[in-house]
Amino acid sequence: MRRLLLSSFILALLVVGGALWYFYGNLRVNIDIPPSADKLAAEENIHLQIKPNKRPPLGKLEILLVQGNKTLTLYKGNIKCADTDILVKTKEAGFKNGEAQIVAYLELPFKREKIFQKEVYIDTVPPTISVLEKPRRLVIGEPGVVAVKTSPDTADIYVQLGEAKFKLLSTENGTYKTVITAPLFLLKSPANYFIVATDEAGNTAKVYLPIAIKPKKFRTVKIELTKEKLEEIVLKYFSSPDNLVEKFTQINTLFRAEDEEYIREICSNSEARLMAEKAFLQLPGSAPTAFYGDHRYYYYNGKLIGESVHKGIDLAKYRHAPVVAANNGRVIFTGRLKIYGNTVIIDHGFGVFTLYGHLNDFTVSEGEYVKKGQLIGHTDTTGLALGDHLHFGVLIWGYAANPLFFFDGYYLHYYFYNPLKKTFP
Repeated sequence: MRRLLLSSFILALLVVGGALWYFYGNLRVNIDIPPSADKLAAEENIHLQIKPNKRPPLGKLEILLVQGNKTLTLYKGNIKCADTDILVKTKEAGFKNGEAQIVAYLELPFKREKIFQKEVYIDTVPPTISVLEKPRRLVIGEPGVVAVKTSPDTADIYVQLGEAKFKLLSTENGTYKTVITAPLFLLKSPANYFIVATDEAGNTAKVYLPIAIKPKKFRTVKIELTKEKLEEIVLKYFSSPDNLVEKFTQINTLFRAEDEEYIREICSNSEARLMAEKAFLQLPGSAPTAFYGDHRYYYYNGKLIGESVHKGIDLAKYRHAPVVAANNGRVIFTGRLKIYGNTVIIDHGFGVFTLYGHLNDFTVSEGEYVKKGQLIGHTDTTGLALGDHLHFGVLIWGYAANPLFFFDGYYLHYYFYNPLKKTFP
């Protein structure tokens, strides 16, 4: 009898031991926390990945943020795969600025084991922002210069205006500068300027930037489209001229919106140096046929079929007229856009770009530095153009400004070049 009991006991031990070995032997739990968590802000989203090689029926995993005797539970639960974001409010939880650790413990039926430790730094102080230069007011379409100083650990800083962001670029002595404008969308969607700065930990500061916006009344232009002209436009984009009005609407709305989004992407980076000099050149010998801010209404058979707001100036000369760079800069785009057709975009520094649309060809390449007056292409009717001309636009971080300001050397000297070239202690 004793032998039978002993044998049963040994068998039970073997079964339990085998089960423990099956579930817990060679158990490995990988904890993955990205480098973005090396510095934790006052509020931080920590991306956490848990990857065990087994899923035991018993046992828990606990992940903690630890600073001295202060702890905050980030995760406590079953040992299973997880891929999640955890919002951590370090300041609210009472953590101090300084070193801390993220640690993970494996709690099994027979032991508690530390399996992970990551050194982190807690920083709950947002950047400081000091405004050094700003325009007092801006007319719609007018450019302006903003300069600020901020904390040394600032990682990202820009001027925000509703949907628009104007990057501030690092210059001398810890100063950041940029060019802004008052875009046309302000006529329908008023907004205020703010400076937004984020430090390396992720703390964000937002400061109101008082700039008065002066509205401006622009022209309204009625454009009558004939069937022949509508067919000519539609056949640039589609293989057949059926459903003319429907296709024109798609071109004028969807394609135009896609162009504007793509242009803002193209103009999202700029050199932190001023390459332009003096007044920008108007296409030599040309005459304006349309102006910045023109509100165009398109009619067909007496019915309104669409509208648009013109975001540049149209300059006409003669068919295939030579087009030159309006100022010194770097070519950042040569290609075809849906509305502007064959297009060249040149970066002049600090977020100022010029756009040359409806071209026949290109005589420059992306990445090439060009001089004011250098040939870059010839006019044509590519894109949504009703006749041979140059669409000339000035873009501030992708948002259209009024080119007439840039043709005025006196204005640029006092309100553009001088503020950009000013040095600060």
